[in-house]
Amino acid sequence: MKIFKQVTSFLILLLLACLPLEIVLAACPQEPARNVLIESEHLRLVTLNMAHGRKDKRNQMLLKGKTIRANLVDVAAALKKSGADVIALQEADAESSWSGNFNHVNFIADEAGYPCTYHGVHASNRMYDFGTALLSKVPFQGTFSHSFKPSKPTTTKGFVIGALNWNPLGALQQAKQIKIVSVHLDFSRRSVRRAQIDEMVAVLAKIEGPMVVLGDFNTDWQTEDSSLVYFARQLDLRVFEAHAEGLSTYGDKGARLDWILISAGLRFTTYAVVPEVISDHYAVAAEIVLDDAQ
Repeated sequence: MKIFKQVTSFLILLLLACLPLEIVLAACPQEPARNVLIESEHLRLVTLNMAHGRKDKRNQMLLKGKTIRANLVDVAAALKKSGADVIALQEADAESSWSGNFNHVNFIADEAGYPCTYHGVHASNRMYDFGTALLSKVPFQGTFSHSFKPSKPTTTKGFVIGALNWNPLGALQQAKQIKIVSVHLDFSRRSVRRAQIDEMVAVLAKIEGPMVVLGDFNTDWQTEDSSLVYFARQLDLRVFEAHAEGLSTYGDKGARLDWILISAGLRFTTYAVVPEVISDHYAVAAEIVLDDAQ
């Protein structure tokens, strides 16, 4: 019976992935001019693959809308508890019939107290609209959404970018503009992930200044031909202790698929996997500071 359910779920997703794709964007609302930058000493970051609100269940299409809402209340509580300045989300649904018919990003933003959102919908058809998103308490600038080339039979993935102004403790004469990226790569094929990385590098290589890339890369750092290793080298990004134990984010085998990468000029001070079960992925939380050595 378990194998039958897995095969059935895969066939349903395969069918849905082959339906027409439409790109939809949702922009961050404007905040009052008095509240336009972050002044915390450390920039607090969180990334989470939301799994379409199903928590650790096998398929959101088998859940009632009220169950998905209850699951997202738990997600919002964990994100609020983290005290993050900016949150990156993946598998984040707009209003979709397969996951309760309500916008998950707006729901989380309201529940957790993050008034500014930017939501890129990369996969869209009659059943679903979902993608990646960014949440903050201050306005994003220079927002941009990119959907990768279709990768049938899997659903289209992509990334969003938003810039935030950060002046730690108000000590700088001019705030630093930090570019934040939320990304989700294909799970099924290394060749597709590599092509998606190349698309992303082509865009991000043109962006100047400090950058943080967060998301579900669907790969680890274990081999030299890893798409994650390739990506980090292409853009000179750093990860926290690439081979450290205790930082797995998905599955019984302890795969570390969810990552935070930072550019030169930034430094990690804390990094941890959040233990609450709010998805089939664990959230990752980190704090960074400006690197005085730069």
